[in-house]
Amino acid sequence: MKKERKKSKVQKTGIRRYIQLVLKSILWFFGGLIGFFILYGIVSFFTSRITVEGKYDKGEKVQIYLMQSGVHTDFLVPVKNEEIDWTEVFPRKNTKLNDTNTRYLAIGWGDKNFYMNTPEWSDLTFKTAISCIAGLGTAAIHSTYYCDVPKDKPTVQLSLSKKQYKKLIRYVKNTLVLTKTQNSIYIKPSNKKVVSDNDAYYEAHMRYSLFHTCNTWINNGLKSCEKKACLWTPTSGGIFYQYAK
Repeated sequence: MKKERKKSKVQKTGIRRYIQLVLKSILWFFGGLIGFFILYGIVSFFTSRITVEGKYDKGEKVQIYLMQSGVHTDFLVPVKNEEIDWTEVFPRKNTKLNDTNTRYLAIGWGDKNFYMNTPEWSDLTFKTAISCIAGLGTAAIHSTYYCDVPKDKPTVQLSLSKKQYKKLIRYVKNTLVLTKTQNSIYIKPSNKKVVSDNDAYYEAHMRYSLFHTCNTWINNGLKSCEKKACLWTPTSGGIFYQYAK
């Protein structure tokens, strides 16, 4: 009887220790996760406030815009000028309306799975969110034609020289996955809700993650064409902070 009691006590002690170990592991995991996101927020805040100065180039006559849409930022560029006709890269025929009266084109980059399956934030699934955070998916460029500069979205006007604009054009083209004939690859969404009248999606290089977001891509684009940018930022707020100073 005594042996059985001792054995029972040992078993209970073992189970108790195992439960304690599991609970400690869970607490350490979530504590570490919270600590990581706090550190991430602190680093992103301060690096977004550090300015990478741009260069003034003579003859800055090309007018483009930074356009903020919630947490996302786009380049808003003229549809056509001496340097490029963007309809050759992002054909209007791939949009629903094929509107030839549009004069501006918004260009943004992001996670392909998010673009294809998340027409509204309420449609965001846990699987898609984890894929975005961890950089597990592929990317796409989202292009949207506008007749004029939208007045319902925050915008910042930038003046570029032809040389600087050519660098931005090269940056966008290098992001695109191109065919052997140097054409962009149109993505036909299965969910019709992710497209409106004047937009379309195209295959792109790189992967979206916590460390390389849609806004990081815009920020790197600003650096590529020698315009003012953040040291690093995952948020649109960082970019617009630099141009509000």
